[in-house]
Amino acid sequence: MRISTTAHNASLLLAHLALQDGNKPVPAAALSDKTGISVKFIEKIIRSLKTAGMVRSVRGVAGGHILCRRPEDVTLAQVLRVIEGGVIAPTPNSDDEFFPAQVVGSWDSVAQALEDTLEKITLADLMRSQASSYSNNILLSNTLEARDATHIPLPTLA
Repeated sequence: MRISTTAHNASLLLAHLALQDGNKPVPAAALSDKTGISVKFIEKIIRSLKTAGMVRSVRGVAGGHILCRRPEDVTLAQVLRVIEGGVIAPTPNSDDEFFPAQVVGSWDSVAQALEDTLEKITLADLMRSQASSYSNNILLSNTLEARDATHIPLPTLA
């Protein structure tokens, strides 16, 4: 069982939209620059998110995409349901004679546990994680710059 690239990219796009100031539309090209996802793939994902009421699009020169919900109200489980129909446990092959009910029940339990976990993670959580990572990168960069500025190279021995 794995989360598809499409579901991962959908959550990434929503997180980027959530980071925008106010209701300013973000063009697909700008999202592509920030995420590395192709514009064509972004538009495909956005169509599904629009249908679900998570995103709206604005046409025109200043157009783009806007998150329609508060980041605290969008969970990763909701995103997965929109993109993939939810967490789906593996199903036995109809030709398989040996697939005990315990195995099916175990996979159903795993799928439910995953969905319960994803239901607890919101876009706001992703934003906090991203902001923390960004702050840590700036702190590390500033620390390295300060260290390099005070670093006195040792003379090389001939």
